Amino acid sequence: MCAGAGKTTYSEEYMNEHKNGIYLAFNNSVVNELRNKGYLCKTIDSLFSSFIIPKFTSAIPLIASGSTINYRDSKILPTYLKGVANIKINENGSIYNKEKKTIINLNIKNDELHLMKNFINSQFIKYIFGKDSLNITNQLRAELSFYIIKQYADKIIEFLAARFSYIIIDEAQDLKAYREEFAKLLYNSSIKLILLGDDNQNINGGGQWFESLPANEYKNQTFRCSDKICAWIRNNLNIDIFGNSSSGEYKEIKFSDVLQYDNGKRVLLYSSNTGSNKEILDKWKGDKQTIKKSKGSTINQDVVIIGKSLNVKNLYTAITRTTKNVYSTISKVNRE
Repeated sequence: MCAGAGKTTYSEEYMNEHKNGIYLAFNNSVVNELRNKGYLCKTIDSLFSSFIIPKFTSAIPLIASGSTINYRDSKILPTYLKGVANIKINENGSIYNKEKKTIINLNIKNDELHLMKNFINSQFIKYIFGKDSLNITNQLRAELSFYIIKQYADKIIEFLAARFSYIIIDEAQDLKAYREEFAKLLYNSSIKLILLGDDNQNINGGGQWFESLPANEYKNQTFRCSDKICAWIRNNLNIDIFGNSSSGEYKEIKFSDVLQYDNGKRVLLYSSNTGSNKEILDKWKGDKQTIKKSKGSTINQDVVIIGKSLNVKNLYTAITRTTKNVYSTISKVNRE
């Protein structure tokens, strides 16, 4: 489904007609639109944090029975716990300190861990797998989720099938690492799975598995952008998309003139805050977002896209955010 083709509307209508389902997506900006209407919606991360990981802690010996699960931001850990960010879990349950395998794995009992002394970074591993708590960063949560998928696949499906009649995953082109493995698990199970996505918006480095799947339905009509903008996309990016009849045009502007377009309402979109972009970003008074952050959203204002070059998928994603006009300084489209 192309950008603005109505994936969220389709999901809402489907959930109205079919009960006991859950809607999942890559990030909260996509999830919140339906969640705010009262539907059961989560990111895949939050599904694992609140639903799946707690179900399997009792099956993993290194996690103390009845542990409270605490999710820690690695960026704000106190100095004496900074080494926690170096601890890794692989899909077989081995524990690594950076790239070096330790003597600890997930099959060691928690009380045995806390009796052990004098092994490298023991304080950090013992903090993570506490006597009455599990304290994990986002990275460790993802690695633990991957381990659970690999080791307890059948039980995950059994648990989810008992709870949900179907699962919708939106923005499926963004899936990678454990999230992609989770989608593969669902795809090959008896659970009804609906995957929604747009290959042309695959800008987060994943999505190869999703792109390889045959599409049951393809929609190239967007309800967000004007057909004048879509015509520019068709002619310059070779993406098959058709717009509605509302006004809105794609206009090329000079980089040196960008600040003249800052009327306090237009939204500035960019890929990185470096080089010549930084000076513009520092002076821009209106709203500004990275293209990745804006992804999945609808902007009801003109957008101004800055930079000298962008690849096709990033430029397409930026252009299709708006219901209004596009002003762009992009002079080169990278097609690799």
